[in-house]
Amino acid sequence: MPKKAVLTEYSLSVPKIKTPLDLALVSDIHERKSDDILDLLEKTKPDLILIAGDTFERYYDEESETKPKKNVFISVVKETAYYANYLLMRVFGKNNRADTAATYRFLAEAAKLAPVFISLGNHDMKLSEDDLAVLHGNGIILLDNSDARAAVRGVDINIGGLSYSPDESRLEEFSKKQGFKLLLCHAPEYYDTMIAEKDIDLTLAGHNHGGQFKLFGKGVLSSRSGFFPKYDSGVFHNRMVVSAGCSNTIALPRWNNPRELVIIHLKPKKEP
Repeated sequence: MPKKAVLTEYSLSVPKIKTPLDLALVSDIHERKSDDILDLLEKTKPDLILIAGDTFERYYDEESETKPKKNVFISVVKETAYYANYLLMRVFGKNNRADTAATYRFLAEAAKLAPVFISLGNHDMKLSEDDLAVLHGNGIILLDNSDARAAVRGVDINIGGLSYSPDESRLEEFSKKQGFKLLLCHAPEYYDTMIAEKDIDLTLAGHNHGGQFKLFGKGVLSSRSGFFPKYDSGVFHNRMVVSAGCSNTIALPRWNNPRELVIIHLKPKKEP
């Protein structure tokens, strides 16, 4: 596992809230050990812990079901890279393998610190009965194309979860709710096509692992979004925060792009 995770903090002025709130954004654990992330949560004491997908390794390739096959050359390159990474991880990555029990412990401990809400990424699409039991047993709210309401410091928040297999009709219903609306959406690419034009105050995402390597502050590569993903990590349009993720799932180290816990300090936006 790479060096210890860092704490990344953003401050945003947002409408519809009257009390400052601190939100923790967790993404892309991928069943890797996350004790350092938990340590940061204990130190920062957020009001809510919001997990934006790829917590588990319950994966299937939905693209093969919904999209035409890609160029044969690209497919061969991707398959070769996949198996090369798998071999390297088996030989050299003994301390960086998926560990379901560690993730169960992380979720249980996180739930003791603050209310936890979780949405689904592309690696979470086939949760097991044990996974669901851990979520329910620790009072963690699963948002699978659904939403819930939370009262924090006297502020009512609508929290939605747009799963990696999105239900746009449910998203439309969520956008019409009254009050402050916060959306967990694993894939930030959905922002342009589904979210930007809707009345949603803040979207929290992950998925692209910060681009794995950063050159001049820009992420270089995403397994899904290709080279130089538009949404690698950071704040975009003052309405979306993208995490660089909590784990490293490939044999190559992250460079200039540490694993991170994101804390978002929400402040009431003063009316003009």
